[in-house]
Amino acid sequence: MSVREFIVMSWERLHTRQVGRKELRAIQNALAKEFGVAQSPASIARLLSDAGAELKHPEIIEFDAKWREAQIEKDEARFKSVNALLSDPLSIERSEALIREMELLRLRFAEDDDREGLQRLKTIAIETRRLALSAGKDQKIDKMLRREQKEIAEWLTVWLQTPKLFEQWLELRKRSPEFGKIFER
Repeated sequence: MSVREFIVMSWERLHTRQVGRKELRAIQNALAKEFGVAQSPASIARLLSDAGAELKHPEIIEFDAKWREAQIEKDEARFKSVNALLSDPLSIERSEALIREMELLRLRFAEDDDREGLQRLKTIAIETRRLALSAGKDQKIDKMLRREQKEIAEWLTVWLQTPKLFEQWLELRKRSPEFGKIFER
């Protein structure tokens, strides 16, 4: 049975032609239980409208807006640890902590088969890398800071390409004579 068929069947089981917040919430709960998916109230309402339901439009719009707001807050909470590390300019130390936190999230998302979470994490890493590369080319900032940003961009590149090997690669990189010479650590 498809999700669409399940939605219509769930509505028919409610024995009502009119659909509002209460009915949509019941169908959302049934969907989550049966398929493990969260579908927006508006998308469910569209399907039911096509099936002949009478929609309580103001109620549906308000419910959908609140549901979407809650989804955004939930999504932001998942990335809170990463966003906290991105709130200040990245240093070598902060970028190491950031990538480790991103790796923990990547592993959790992979385990949960959360493709959306994995894609968002990848997008964050790509954007962070882009910003570091840009800062690495900015002649207005200190030469050492530019070099540090180029290094961070390289780290992010390695993590994006081979996240499972990043930890070992980083240890080798930090022990390299070149790294020690540049960053005197």
